[in-house]
Amino acid sequence: MFTGIVKEVGKVDKVSGDSAYIKLGIKSFDILNDAEVSDSIAINGVCLTLIYKEKDVMFFEAIASTLKDTNIKRLKKGNLVNLESALTLNDKIGGHFVLGHVDAELKVKKILTKKNFWELEVDLPSKVRKYVLNNGSITIDGLSLTIKKVLSRSLIVHIVPYTYKNTTLSYKRIGDWLNIEFDYLLKHNVENKK
Repeated sequence: MFTGIVKEVGKVDKVSGDSAYIKLGIKSFDILNDAEVSDSIAINGVCLTLIYKEKDVMFFEAIASTLKDTNIKRLKKGNLVNLESALTLNDKIGGHFVLGHVDAELKVKKILTKKNFWELEVDLPSKVRKYVLNNGSITIDGLSLTIKKVLSRSLIVHIVPYTYKNTTLSYKRIGDWLNIEFDYLLKHNVENKK
């Protein structure tokens, strides 16, 4: 389990494999120091298991079921990724409960620069619209964010300067794919009302 508070931006160092299996090497300087083999680490919001470390690179595996629904399959050497270590009982919960189980891969529709913040608009297919509400929580590429507006075919979140500068959001462009995890508590509520 995670909180959606990104601890470090890592860099993809190695990618090998195919559509059924990928081995991924991520350069890290902060998280790597305390990470141990078999730890869960969120990479762009996807919970992956650390299989080994080599110098300043952490290695992970992702299989077809993970690749199908996430932007892990799109990563190339040099890409930047948001990293978060798994929550411990001693940690502060600064975001919201994030499982690292991505629900959808959605596209950036717009990025607008406002006076003191950035506005990110993300496509919202009708099949997942039931999982979002104004001022509800959402995880976008591993970041715990608040939904500011739900439109007919998209949702909008606001990004404060610190988050924009210290995560991969400043590198995103229109058409880029984002990993989306909807708030588990809301999803659970919606599914139980069926």
